[in-house]
Amino acid sequence: MENKNDSIERTTSYFATLWTIFCKEFRGYLGVPFGWVLLGCTMALQGFILQAVLQIMTHATGNGVMYHMLDNMNFWFYFIFIFPLITMRCFAEEERQGTLEGLLTAPVTTTQIVLGKYFAAYSFYLLLWLPMLLYPLVSRIGNYYTEIRYGIQPDSAITYMLADWVGPYLILALSGAFFIALGILCSALSRSQIIAAILSTCLMIMYYFMGRVTELWGEFPAAPIFHYLSSTEQIKSFASGVIDTRPFVLYISLAIFTLALTKRLVDYRRWTR
Repeated sequence: MENKNDSIERTTSYFATLWTIFCKEFRGYLGVPFGWVLLGCTMALQGFILQAVLQIMTHATGNGVMYHMLDNMNFWFYFIFIFPLITMRCFAEEERQGTLEGLLTAPVTTTQIVLGKYFAAYSFYLLLWLPMLLYPLVSRIGNYYTEIRYGIQPDSAITYMLADWVGPYLILALSGAFFIALGILCSALSRSQIIAAILSTCLMIMYYFMGRVTELWGEFPAAPIFHYLSSTEQIKSFASGVIDTRPFVLYISLAIFTLALTKRLVDYRRWTR
């Protein structure tokens, strides 16, 4: 019984320390103007794309609003750059301020440090997409008011269906899990935030264009691999209502592998100091 109690205490202490690191890192996003500026810019860009999509949907039917929002080059333009902005500070900023050495010599494990920073960055990433959940609610209220006040049935082509948003949010959460882990790895590789941001941006652009190899070179024997890695095809599939289990395996495996590399890199720094 005593050994069992000791095990419970160690587990509780482990997660308490992890929670402390998470809270500290998450406050680092919302406790500075940078986090709110990024949130505001993301909401503005989402609103800009939504306005453009509504113009498209007056002439196109068969797909939901979210499908057209994600199947848009403007979306990819800012989607790729979100991750370097979120993650470039994780380790590079600690190195610049000189606080990383104190963190690495503290009585915490490397896994706790990496996971605490990762979950904080990932939570902030998910927070950026929460305002979009208000669109179906606002649309329903607006359609109800229009029907009651003016007796006009809203155009079904631009009606927001909550079911159309489940798949897109799933694939955004899945792909974000890997891209956040990749950004944290790049931040751990460099002492400069700018270099970390440039490196992670280049890697994400390379991954994005891997999914478009078949569009440039056509079908060839290795084409199924590039189809499997294609973020654009996965987003289109999920946004059209098809939930595939393969992206779950892909992104979760890549995220775990990338975090394991980050842990090894931070361990190397820790024991060479």
